[in-house]
Amino acid sequence: CPLIAMNSAAHSPSPKSDNFKFRWDVLLLVVFLATCAPSVTGIPLHEWASLGIVPIVAIHLALNWNWIIDVTRRSLGRLSGEVRFNHILDLLLFASFVLLMLSGIIVSESALPALGVPRRTDGFWNGLHNATANIFPSLIGIHLAMHGRWIVAKLRGTMPAASSPGGQR
Repeated sequence: CPLIAMNSAAHSPSPKSDNFKFRWDVLLLVVFLATCAPSVTGIPLHEWASLGIVPIVAIHLALNWNWIIDVTRRSLGRLSGEVRFNHILDLLLFASFVLLMLSGIIVSESALPALGVPRRTDGFWNGLHNATANIFPSLIGIHLAMHGRWIVAKLRGTMPAASSPGGQR
């Protein structure tokens, strides 16, 4: 997963880059949480924060690109069950994120009309947006749970040298 460092020394992040990734992931989580309650934040903030999360996710993926490529290349071979599950979960997260963002942009009530793009009302896209908005937080919860040991270690300021958060790579 993008939050996890690999066992391979060639792909292990330095403590400094690992700390940056952790801080970036915290930013991603905070912005995500800000988008989760449009009834509380209001539609304009919900939509602008959602658009703002796109570059944050892109950088998150770029920071973890080596892991993504390495595990994808090895996915047809031997991987531990945990790594395989994590890879599939990450693929589901990415697909649901794309659907969530695409459908949200299409049904935008505030952000795109403010940019001069007319609002489009469409039951299919509204339904897709609502469905993915209900599924995505559960996937994020599982994703966070998969990395619980790493998150706790980072919060405590310690990272066991020999362990890979989330299991062997």
